Amino acid sequence: MMARLMFLTLACISSLISAAWCLDNGLGRTPAMGYNSWYDVTCSSDMNEKVIMASADAMVSTGLAKLGYKYINLDDCWAKGRDARGVVYADNATFPSGMKALADYVHSKGLLFGVYTDRGTATCGGRPGSQDREEIDAKTYASWGVDYVKEDSCHAPSSHASGYTQYGKMRDALNATGRPVYFSLCGWNEWYAPVGYSLGNSWRIGRDDTNWNGIVVNINVNAKLAPYAGPGGWNDPCLLLGNTSKNSPRISELQQRSQFNMWAVMASPLLISSNIRELSKMALETYSNEEVIAVNQDKLGKQGFRLAGADLVTSDDHHPGSNVHATDSRTDVSAGQNIWGRQLLDGSWALVFLNNGKEDADMECDSTCFAPTGFDSSTTFTIRDLWKHQDIGTGTGTGYTASKVPANGGSVMLKFSFKPDA
Repeated sequence: MMARLMFLTLACISSLISAAWCLDNGLGRTPAMGYNSWYDVTCSSDMNEKVIMASADAMVSTGLAKLGYKYINLDDCWAKGRDARGVVYADNATFPSGMKALADYVHSKGLLFGVYTDRGTATCGGRPGSQDREEIDAKTYASWGVDYVKEDSCHAPSSHASGYTQYGKMRDALNATGRPVYFSLCGWNEWYAPVGYSLGNSWRIGRDDTNWNGIVVNINVNAKLAPYAGPGGWNDPCLLLGNTSKNSPRISELQQRSQFNMWAVMASPLLISSNIRELSKMALETYSNEEVIAVNQDKLGKQGFRLAGADLVTSDDHHPGSNVHATDSRTDVSAGQNIWGRQLLDGSWALVFLNNGKEDADMECDSTCFAPTGFDSSTTFTIRDLWKHQDIGTGTGTGYTASKVPANGGSVMLKFSFKPDA
């Protein structure tokens, strides 16, 4: 942890960053939790103030707000243009009450309000971007009572230096307002991770996830980025997927649960981007699992990492880690299977056994897999199933096998704790 703090200090003063200081808003001490509109309504006619207000209502009525889901974030297609002074304004056809009124409504529910922009000349949906408008946009957002800003990377220069500079401008503009605003970079590239902490509270490390294959791609990308995440700044592998506003599923409910497990062990933001107004029983159970949420929000702030397995096989030739069939030399866990672990503040470890193969599988975390956790043949641990909500036995660091992990994106999530009398 000390080495990471030294690295981040150096990143803040690096000559690669043109801005003079780091983001210092006191936010993001744990990963953000809430709702994002994109995969729910995209830029459809359902992207309107009534649906957003109903989403805020649902966050409260389902009990999710009490569990820590506090942000209600607009994604693209809320803005329409700029007035004569250059001030951005909402689309009057879909947000007739305006952003200030919507923010006030969200706040009245005890929640926080977020908006979306882009570091380029236009957003991905062709709405006003913030290039060279960072100061006026930040002041406008603050005047509305905005608590969260996501800044995308469409219609913008693709170089590292340009990205760092433009995100630095928005960071500084938000700092200058005096209002604490969570700043989410959406630059789609893993090269933001080494400097991300100097720029924002989270930074996208891959492309839009969109479907299960996209989720797997971003898991592969995030496998090597754990050193760059911690309290105040997090690697962001994109949004939690579910059903659209028309209740069309983007991934299966089994995969939805596995994504939730993986995002918890990877210390990723938990932003539900699906129709939270009509969640299925299983989806609500997934997002309401307090034991898994506790892993995600663990105060130690260490991102988990891969204990066994290689990059998961994907169906996309155009992404890193695609079509990988190698077996990791450390273990006999095959391609299509991963075991990830995350150390927690109480000294325990949360492990996810993820099976992306075509058949159900018994998955073993052997002594080599357990070695980074500190569990060995001389230590005894208790094992807790975080979905059954019960202790299921004891073991030692010589190995543990999760039986019959479901295929096609199934997973098991367990917590391993040093046995008190060991």
